[in-house]
Amino acid sequence: MKIVEYGNMEGKRILCIPGVFMAAECFRRLSQELPEYRLVCVTLDGFHPGSEEFRGLEQQTEKLVRMLQDRGLTSFELVIGLSMGTIFSVRLAKHPALEIKKLFLDGAVNFYRSKVKGVVHASIYLIFKYFMNTAKKNKEKSANDLKKIYEGDWGEIMQVCRASLTEPSLRVMARLLADYTLEPGVKQPMYLIFGGKEDNIKVNSKVVKTLYPDARIMVKEGYTHLEYLNRQPEEYGRLVRKVLKNENTSIRNEE
Repeated sequence: MKIVEYGNMEGKRILCIPGVFMAAECFRRLSQELPEYRLVCVTLDGFHPGSEEFRGLEQQTEKLVRMLQDRGLTSFELVIGLSMGTIFSVRLAKHPALEIKKLFLDGAVNFYRSKVKGVVHASIYLIFKYFMNTAKKNKEKSANDLKKIYEGDWGEIMQVCRASLTEPSLRVMARLLADYTLEPGVKQPMYLIFGGKEDNIKVNSKVVKTLYPDARIMVKEGYTHLEYLNRQPEEYGRLVRKVLKNENTSIRNEE
């Protein structure tokens, strides 16, 4: 696990947790749109060369909290969680050692346990293993596939993350993602955003609203998973700033 920081080191803090096959550096471009803030960006274990194994939600959460405490970073204006990072954001929001004011969850994983959990688990495992193996055996194909979806340096960053993942970490992640359900108990304001092409919007929204009826759910049409942040960092930065300043966060096609 590693932490990279961007922006104004004296500014108010935003904690950024990326998803699968993503690293702290994926937030670099966003930091340029929020220069007055201090972005504390994480790469979870399993996704960078020389990292330890990803051993589970609890272990990774406690390790991150210790690393933040060692840096004297225990209070944050906002936590931004991408994909699998949404799971950690929810857990961190309830952690007694941290003071977190708001949550911004993007491209959430399934917030519900499927009735065919075994099939979901096998699918996640096989897809991730393909990405992992391709990145190690055919770097050019892996990088080209990523460039078809993501702009800027995300392709290179994610290629390294894919090549760094090991079989033990992969197995733990697949189980976590297949068996996760959204946790109750978050007291902070919660904002969620989905790309309009994501296929779990309606089900996830229903789960969220059942537990958190005041949560704000937004949909950006025309985008896939996490693509809005990658392709429109200027707009994305303005949206995050509105959340931070308690301004109207409506975007087109809000659910």
